[in-house]
Amino acid sequence: MPNPDQPLSLGLETELAETEFFRDGVLKARGVLNVNGILAIDGVPGTGKTTCARYVAQTCERPAALVRMSHRPAPLELLRRTHLAVTGRRPGKRDTRFQLQNDLLEFLCDWNGVLIVDELQNSEANAMRELTWLYEEADHDFGLIVVGTDVLNAVLKYPQLHSRIMGDHTFGTLRGTDLITAVRSLDRRFADAHTSALADHNEASCAGLLRRWVHTVRWLNSFNITDTVTADDLADVRGMLPALADDDYYEDVA
Repeated sequence: MPNPDQPLSLGLETELAETEFFRDGVLKARGVLNVNGILAIDGVPGTGKTTCARYVAQTCERPAALVRMSHRPAPLELLRRTHLAVTGRRPGKRDTRFQLQNDLLEFLCDWNGVLIVDELQNSEANAMRELTWLYEEADHDFGLIVVGTDVLNAVLKYPQLHSRIMGDHTFGTLRGTDLITAVRSLDRRFADAHTSALADHNEASCAGLLRRWVHTVRWLNSFNITDTVTADDLADVRGMLPALADDDYYEDVA
């Protein structure tokens, strides 16, 4: 169960890769949250969107809560998950929308925190309406970050939320020098690896996605690789990683 008194964790298994996407996202998020605005963070899966939101919330010296929507959210799911994340208390199973909204509103008006709603693109207009209502009725007494793949299009389901977004930032896949620099910072075993070996592994199995590189680190751990990785080590990892989605997928959602 979430503990609202504990700082929000980054949830990382590797070192933090401060890419250009990350740095620009942090800068924009801090500007938006300084005035309790709403920021939308978009981008393909596995590029660091949620990590960026978590980092900003963790370092802003304010309470923070993370809500992650399920693939097919149930009615009132956003309110129930927000209630649990913000208050640390699980709402009653029979609580109505009116009860959930008013319980949350009483808390949020004095909270002055940062609420992250991840995978908001899975939500319908009703949930976005509930989120907008909380934000307005609390008189903007908290900052809000909405995160997800294609979230900027998703919020068009409820134009009242879309029109309140103060800023947006889109994460993309990494390429070239930015990619190699980020990968070397993820894990010490990549730091002195041959650039060609890293580039080949990226092209074959990672496609510029940080999450795929995190899976690579996990396989290196599983193989008990402790020294600088070699091309052979990475070839062994490629034999274990699942196939990438079609390139068209990443182009469609970018």
